[in-house]
Amino acid sequence: MIETETKRPVRPWGAVVGVCLIAALVALWAMQGSLSGAGFPLGRAATIAVGMTLQAIPFLLLGVAVAELIEAYVSPSLIARVFPTNPLASVFAALVAAFLLPVCDCSAVPIFRSLLRKGVPLSAATTLMLASPAINPLVIASTYYAFGSWSLVGARVGLSVIVAVSVGMSMLVAAPAALRETGYDAHADGCGCSDGCEVPDRSVSGVLAATGRSFGRILPFLLGGVAASTLAQVLWPVSSLLSGLPAWGALALMMGAGFALSLCSSSDAVIARSLASLAPAGALMGFMVYGPMMDVKNVALLASQFRGVFVARLFATVTVIAACVVGGAWWMGVLS
Repeated sequence: MIETETKRPVRPWGAVVGVCLIAALVALWAMQGSLSGAGFPLGRAATIAVGMTLQAIPFLLLGVAVAELIEAYVSPSLIARVFPTNPLASVFAALVAAFLLPVCDCSAVPIFRSLLRKGVPLSAATTLMLASPAINPLVIASTYYAFGSWSLVGARVGLSVIVAVSVGMSMLVAAPAALRETGYDAHADGCGCSDGCEVPDRSVSGVLAATGRSFGRILPFLLGGVAASTLAQVLWPVSSLLSGLPAWGALALMMGAGFALSLCSSSDAVIARSLASLAPAGALMGFMVYGPMMDVKNVALLASQFRGVFVARLFATVTVIAACVVGGAWWMGVLS
């Protein structure tokens, strides 16, 4: 008699925790009038957190849905045709895909994981994840709307491409293990899994169910990033810290603001424009190049699905290269 393994039912604890936290945020926001006498600005914090959550959730859900569609319908053979084995060619293909995908950094992380699971080279997948929130058509349009300057739009796109490609190519040197799963072989069989894996449910209901499960697992990490970013915005007034800083200090401060504020890349240009009278052009560019690639929400999402060593290396590499690229362009007079 053959014993069959019984699967434990999936319990959506992540989704339950996420919904409870969102309900608490909405309640704080609705009660902000009665909380105005508290020592900590709870009303303002709740307003920021609710706005950031409502802004991020649709993009996160879009990214998870696209990732599950890739898991269900995209075969390793198709991935191999789109992303060649040659590192330079695969990175170029990643840049083209990044330009065509109108996604935020919240969406890019689950897509990045799905591409790695399908066997896309780490260099190409990293390039796509970093570039897509910074060079897609929505970001280009919003940047031009905020500043009205095609030269500034070109500088943002060009510097973002240089940073993303540089970080992606750096992954060819002592490439780290990124995914938490062990023993995963994307080329083992036709479904892209190792022997004995479960074939994805390709029905509409199956894809929707997988999307819901993945979204529920990731949601608490997103809300943790929102909480950290909210505290930074309430306790760290960027505008008052900019006065009197040297160029390198202004660049470091604005890159730190891009990381802490965790703005959606389709709207960060509007915030940058509001600081144009306080911050020099190079510092603003650091804000718009670094923020979409690396912020608090992004790190929280990465930490939920990837190895800590990889996340730490990615964070350090993006930070150093972005500072050097933007700072170098500013020093050479490209940004004025």
